[in-house]
Amino acid sequence: MASLTAPIHIIYASTGGNTEHVMEQVAQYWREQGVTVELHRSEQTPLSVITNNKYFLFATSTWDHGAINPFFLALLKEMKTADFSGKTASFIGLGDRRYEKYYFCSGMTAIKEIWEKSKGRSVGVALTIGREPFETVIEEMVKKWADETLPLYESQAQGQAT
Repeated sequence: MASLTAPIHIIYASTGGNTEHVMEQVAQYWREQGVTVELHRSEQTPLSVITNNKYFLFATSTWDHGAINPFFLALLKEMKTADFSGKTASFIGLGDRRYEKYYFCSGMTAIKEIWEKSKGRSVGVALTIGREPFETVIEEMVKKWADETLPLYESQAQGQAT
């Protein structure tokens, strides 16, 4: 059973539904562990969701030649001017290795870089997915990542309580 008392806010950009599908999987796994999870589409998310909360998962697909999903652009622009001290996040990126092997999941990397420049704490290893997320092997990879990452949030919560 999870020891987090504050929710994890999953903020994601999805156009074709792949990123949304993965975020729903992560939310389900964490809810099964007793964590409160709130899903937010990036284009509908005000910066106040981030400034008023502690724990996040950011996710996006990568477009064109390494660009972030356009649905994340407005929020990312606002994030550049914020201070995320005392906040913790993990990251997931989706991409297609066949077309953009050099820019694979660089949309997620852009979010992570801005998060860290704005003094946010990153936990765990970012999950990158390069195929359709509806395969059993991908679902198992997502579950494993979610299981390994959740205790890192809990460690942050315990560290802040002491």
